Amino acid sequence: ISAHCNATKTYQYFDTTFHRNSINDFGCNIVSLVNVSMDDGSEMDNAFWNGQAIFYGNGGERFRPLAAALDVTAHELSHGVISSTANLEYYGQSGAIAESFADIFACMVDRNDWKIGEDIVKDGFYPSGAIRDLSDPHNTGDSTDYFWQPAHTSEMYLGSADNGGVHINSGICNYVYYLF
Repeated sequence: ISAHCNATKTYQYFDTTFHRNSINDFGCNIVSLVNVSMDDGSEMDNAFWNGQAIFYGNGGERFRPLAAALDVTAHELSHGVISSTANLEYYGQSGAIAESFADIFACMVDRNDWKIGEDIVKDGFYPSGAIRDLSDPHNTGDSTDYFWQPAHTSEMYLGSADNGGVHINSGICNYVYYLF
């Protein structure tokens, strides 16, 4: 129920704000798959957009069921919008921009704060209580922490992990949007 309710709210945001008819602007169906597990049957501590649908795990070590978070749904559906419009390469800086756009739209749909995933994060894994925080990309940590993101280009990650830093470096554009 949460997945469909959150998908409806996200659809309504894009329709009302941008007069966009679904993800592809041609009225495509929005498909949400819940209770998804890993290939080996273990809990999936994630949600993702695969180009056709959103897949929601029920959480595990770090998260409660991910379908419960409006901003997670908005983030994943925004990936569909981004891929059907800009089709940015999901690697390096263009991938970080895609992640940032998805975070920004998530915060515009769920306007309670500048955080992503605060409704599903379990205690003890993210000091800010969220996966990402557009107002504080460092997420109250430092560059050695898995949840840390750079806030400025001088802090940009230049390695190959995370598809060239797509989730890591999205903090730069996220912070710029927050300041704007």
